[in-house]
Amino acid sequence: MRSGRETVLRQIPIFSQTLAQKLLISIVSSIVSVSALASAPDTSAWYRQATGYHIWIKSFADSNDEDQVGDIQGIIDRFDYLNDGDPDTGGDLGIDLILLSPFYLSERTSDDPMDNIHGYDVLDYYTVNPRFGDEKTLKSLLELAHQRGVKVLFDFVPGYTSIKHPWFIDSAAGGQKRNWYVWQDQPSNDWQAAWGGGQWHDVWKPHGDRYFYTYFQSAEIADLNLHNPYVRAEMEKVLKYWLDFGFDGARVDGAPYLIEDGPGLQADRAGTFKLLQDYRNIADSYSPAKVLLAETWRPREQVGNYFGDGSNQIHLGLDFNWAWAATEVVDNIAPDAVADLKRYQRQNFPSGYQMATFLSNHDSYLPRPLTRYEGNANKAFIAAALQILGQGTPMIFYGNELGLKGKPKPDAELRALFNWQDVERQTAKPHSLLSGYRDLLQIRHQYQAITHGSELPVVTRQYGVSSFMRLYQGTGVVILINASSSEQQATLDLMPFFKSAESESLSEDWAHLSLLLGKVKIPAVIDSVTASKVEVARIPPNSVTVLYLGAEPQKLIDGYYPNVVAPTTLPNIQAPALTSLFLRGSMNDWGGSLPMSRGDDGLWSIVTQLSHGRYEYKFEVSGQSSWGLNWGDNENDQRGEVDGSNIRLQLAESGCYQFWFDEVTRRYGFQLAEGCD
Repeated sequence: MRSGRETVLRQIPIFSQTLAQKLLISIVSSIVSVSALASAPDTSAWYRQATGYHIWIKSFADSNDEDQVGDIQGIIDRFDYLNDGDPDTGGDLGIDLILLSPFYLSERTSDDPMDNIHGYDVLDYYTVNPRFGDEKTLKSLLELAHQRGVKVLFDFVPGYTSIKHPWFIDSAAGGQKRNWYVWQDQPSNDWQAAWGGGQWHDVWKPHGDRYFYTYFQSAEIADLNLHNPYVRAEMEKVLKYWLDFGFDGARVDGAPYLIEDGPGLQADRAGTFKLLQDYRNIADSYSPAKVLLAETWRPREQVGNYFGDGSNQIHLGLDFNWAWAATEVVDNIAPDAVADLKRYQRQNFPSGYQMATFLSNHDSYLPRPLTRYEGNANKAFIAAALQILGQGTPMIFYGNELGLKGKPKPDAELRALFNWQDVERQTAKPHSLLSGYRDLLQIRHQYQAITHGSELPVVTRQYGVSSFMRLYQGTGVVILINASSSEQQATLDLMPFFKSAESESLSEDWAHLSLLLGKVKIPAVIDSVTASKVEVARIPPNSVTVLYLGAEPQKLIDGYYPNVVAPTTLPNIQAPALTSLFLRGSMNDWGGSLPMSRGDDGLWSIVTQLSHGRYEYKFEVSGQSSWGLNWGDNENDQRGEVDGSNIRLQLAESGCYQFWFDEVTRRYGFQLAEGCD
């Protein structure tokens, strides 16, 4: 039986400490009192037990293996890797929930494998991006998934579109949709980024003689005016269209920022919560009901508001705070970070909330785990255990199970190509990171205490060693994590197992203690008299240990992972020959009207007349209506980076300016020119 999980997180600064001083073995979990376990967990909602996998379509699987650009057919062709339909094979991941990245027709839709086709610059909500496939292929994917018991969510983008969307073009021209976007003649200097910091021009971009609002801080993407009832009705129509199409639910993109009420009033608004209630009513109108997963990237004090009363807003919240907390556990910085966060959520969030955990995702937030832990695959394995065996609905970001690397900036690095040869290489290695993921997922699928049970800490008698337990119907699974660099031992208190209402079906006052994963010394049987002093000896450094409590002994799933390896490589991607280059920016509404010329010195350049003021721009290859490979600059060091941030420019005087770009060094610059010829 395939099942699922739950999540928690908090944004905490990572302090600099000597790890050896701590010698921590940390585990994270909700601290639940025994009396609180008297109420049985709600197991009626499938998403609470699901195991999720987040697919970036452009990067996951290419069906023709020619252009290295992923597509929907590629997912179909590789579906056995996710779920082969047979729970007994053990060769698949056993995924039963998939989240797809945006597949709408979008501004960026090139054939270039280096192009970050993110899909959030929507041109048509009702059309599948032909680069990914068509509606027929998408329907085939849903049918295959449903045949194998897999639910599929789509990425619902109700907050903004490309400035090339017909709605925006009409709005900018003062047409019937003139109030479909957020416009001002001259925004106040009081405006900042929606999450705080920055300046007014970060979120207000010039277009003609007015400015449009973009919480996304992009001159290519404009916020829809969701105060407008016609816009709200249209976005509800979009949601219904794809739910009717066959999707099992939706991820609500940018949920905290759907409504803005003025400077500093750009997040967590009452109008946003009303929108989520409307979307929930739509989801609940289906039989069976659909599920809403939301991007809840906010401080933990705000996240609970997105669940409403626990039954009238979102079902699942992506737990950004948990992702930070998990890194603190794995790095031995704050071993109780996850436990503290879960305790806070349990005490302050409404009944019925459910978090979805992730170690990294497509946002510019955290590096992928193997990058975050500087190539230490043992730490990446520990992080996976926290996610897969902990409370919550795990949402595995494609490639993390292989140790795919990637840094947050440029965010295209977080969306790198999946190398299928690495699956073969790691499958052949019993102690690879992929093999470890499969073992953890096997435990999750096999033992309902993980997917259905309550979670509580197991008090230890030695500093630096901690663990948590999952309890369900007379069985328990204990997870021990030693995140230190030395061998440890622990004295566990398993008395809650015997006192918990979850163990009422246990007919005896003793239980078998079996080792499922790891290499430690433990007693074979414990009873309610000695349960508060169970000795676990010789816990290996940087390791995960999983124990089972129940009436029947269990077999070892795998031994100790002494040195986890993750032989992962990126496919060799060749950028297309640079035969054209265009200057695109706010000076020409990001269009293709400024082609650059290549000189004898190898420099590309263009001279154009500009008025004094602020501009943002990039250098881009195709110059067509659809974006291709482009260079921006994340570090502001005058060196172009693939898909980097917009380059900002403040001109003190009007005049003719020459812009230049060196394709070899990727250096760029601008200067006053003598004339515009």
